[in-house]
Amino acid sequence: MITKIILQKKVAVFKITATIITCVTICYLQSCNKHHKAISNSYKKMNPVEKQLASGLLLTALDHEALYTLMDTLKPMSSVQYYRMPLYSINEQQKDSAQQAVEIIQKVINKLSVGDFQFVLNPFEKPDSIYRNMEVYVFRKSSLKKVLRKYADFYYKWGLSPNANAATVLAITEYEKKYDRWRSYGYLFGYPDYAVDFFVSAGMQQDSTKEFVKRDFFQIPVYANSAGHFTYAMPKGFMPSQTDSSIYNKAMVTLLKYKHIREKFASKEKLNTVKILKKIK
Repeated sequence: MITKIILQKKVAVFKITATIITCVTICYLQSCNKHHKAISNSYKKMNPVEKQLASGLLLTALDHEALYTLMDTLKPMSSVQYYRMPLYSINEQQKDSAQQAVEIIQKVINKLSVGDFQFVLNPFEKPDSIYRNMEVYVFRKSSLKKVLRKYADFYYKWGLSPNANAATVLAITEYEKKYDRWRSYGYLFGYPDYAVDFFVSAGMQQDSTKEFVKRDFFQIPVYANSAGHFTYAMPKGFMPSQTDSSIYNKAMVTLLKYKHIREKFASKEKLNTVKILKKIK
């Protein structure tokens, strides 16, 4: 009789636990879908020029490593699109065109920054001849907060709390001293701690000895390519760990989901990026 009561209690606890896990999962999926719908609603209010740029940015993001920011939590921040703007040109027409391009890019990413996502246009520290190199990034704000909390001792030195704005975090990272800059980018891109530590220490060793530190790379596929996008360095001959396997396996689940959704909304004429985004959960 006592054994029967204990078993009944265990079953009851199991059912309650399963219910809680299911509810949390459903809430998470609904939350993600809510943020994606917010982007699509903002897209609808754009003019044709803005829509064209926004659609291109979103498709580039989803086809590359930003998939793991927009559709997953593996990468708190991802690169989306690189630009090389002749903002230092002495040719007034060329410079004006570049300024107008920067203005519309900024306007579009501001409109795309809704829900848990923030798009940021960040200029690189050093100009290149007549050019200023810059890049659009996308953040998952809830994941960024976790990074800033996890590495609080590192980021508080810069005056950054877990509630810091993504654009501020990125700007300070880009303009900080080299080794701290590398470390911050590693954390923001979602690389494992050991990979970030290795990259920074290898860079310091190379600067000291003037000899390149050999390394291997861990490659996580994206829709556009199987290598060269979501990639991080590891010591030469290092065997991938459970951490690496976990990241890879989670990424593959997300990538397969995206491929299925993308194929569903593909046509010979064009891809309906907004419909793709709305179906992502």
